[in-house]
Amino acid sequence: MATTALFSTALAGQRAQTNNLRAGLTILAGAALAPGLFGLVNLGAEAIGMLPLFFAPFGLPGWVGGAGHLIQLSLLGAAYGALFGMAARPAKIWLAVLIAAYIALPFITPALDSLQLSFVCTGLFLLALATVRRVGAASALAGWLMAPMLAIVGLSATMGLLLSVAYSPPFALVQGQNSAPATL
Repeated sequence: MATTALFSTALAGQRAQTNNLRAGLTILAGAALAPGLFGLVNLGAEAIGMLPLFFAPFGLPGWVGGAGHLIQLSLLGAAYGALFGMAARPAKIWLAVLIAAYIALPFITPALDSLQLSFVCTGLFLLALATVRRVGAASALAGWLMAPMLAIVGLSATMGLLLSVAYSPPFALVQGQNSAPATL
């Protein structure tokens, strides 16, 4: 009887280790899948002459924004991998839509002016908030993996709205300091 109990305990421990390894590999595969999808979209967009434009604040070079975007996509993919084995279908759909929108963002950015871009980033931020609520309820790990993306998109939306308001009437204090032309 004692050998059976030891055998079943060892077998349960082996199953738990296999499940942990499988979950880790799933999260790693998800982290590689989202930047891979971005690469495929970038390949197709470059073939038709579209180039992505990345958000790089505070005078940083564009490649820093591109690297940050890929890291954020990796984290979103890892969050999707953390949800993969669960029965949280609505959370997976919300996260898939957010990943698709975040992949498309650099390609639609060049066609927008600053106010339109700030509205798009605000909409993306609100979509990310709603997604974090649903994903975080399904898996705490997946919710935490989404937090850096939420912070970056929130910063982007806030900076865009503040700069747009600063240069547009009736709040445009910068434009109000110009003197009127002299009349003859």
